[in-house]
Amino acid sequence: MIKPLSALFPLLILSSNLFAEDPPFQSHLFEKGTLVYSDDFDGELNREQWEPRTRNWQVKDGMLIGAPDFRNAEEAMKALGRDHHLGLGPVIRLNHLPENFVCHLRFKFEGDDYQAARPKLDIGHHINNLFFRKGGYTLKLSGGEVIEDRQSSFALNEWVDLVIELTEGKLLLNLNGHQHIIEHEQISMRSRDEFTFKALDGPSSRLVIDCIRLWEGE
Repeated sequence: MIKPLSALFPLLILSSNLFAEDPPFQSHLFEKGTLVYSDDFDGELNREQWEPRTRNWQVKDGMLIGAPDFRNAEEAMKALGRDHHLGLGPVIRLNHLPENFVCHLRFKFEGDDYQAARPKLDIGHHINNLFFRKGGYTLKLSGGEVIEDRQSSFALNEWVDLVIELTEGKLLLNLNGHQHIIEHEQISMRSRDEFTFKALDGPSSRLVIDCIRLWEGE
């Protein structure tokens, strides 16, 4: 079930069939781009690109859907024999990001309420931490610099249109049409070419990804 991605850039209105075909490359940080990965989740999970870090993932109805592995901590600790990484919220990685990239994706985090460190998206594993908050996000860069945004209308249980562009020292985030370009020496992937999605912990939590396009920028 492919849903239209809208308002990726200011003054740009995208048609409802954007993901029916691969869209033309558009970027604020790069002049050219090569499409390296495109997925509407109409077939099997591409495990070369995606690395589930919890077990309960499936491709269904044109979406990639993750749910908790266990209903509560007690059940998880009994099954796993440990008290950490319990699989109480879905976690997945997108691997093989180019050094310079543009990524368009549509997703939603489902659950009851925000938590201290979730939901989040690591741009580079534990490097540039994008914590989603009511109405926006908090971005913590690789060296500890913190940037707040509360104008991008983020909400749990609602579809999010996100564009991420990154090159060393510069990061563009466009969330639901609200764009922010950050230039800072702490912006770096540190050779960790991945996104890590971490959904809420809890029995009602899900991460649903509807579609994704990834370009290498030049």
